[in-house]
Amino acid sequence: MSAKPPAPVKPTGMELVFFYVCPYCGRELPLVAPPQPTMITCEVCRQNFPIVPIDEHTVQFVKLMLADGPAAIDPDFL
Repeated sequence: MSAKPPAPVKPTGMELVFFYVCPYCGRELPLVAPPQPTMITCEVCRQNFPIVPIDEHTVQFVKLMLADGPAAIDPDFL
């Protein structure tokens, strides 16, 4: 007897990922919506550099518009 595969799972949450380019080696570094200015370390060249924070109100707006993820699913897939 074979078990049938599970139904596709819908998202229950979301995060916005922003990419920052290392000024030393050019590597793109993904960060989840950093709300405050900070120093980050490049994964490749190990150099530290400051980043500009993301506006939290904009992140909250996008999450609200997408119902924190579920509203972003493809309706034709359902």
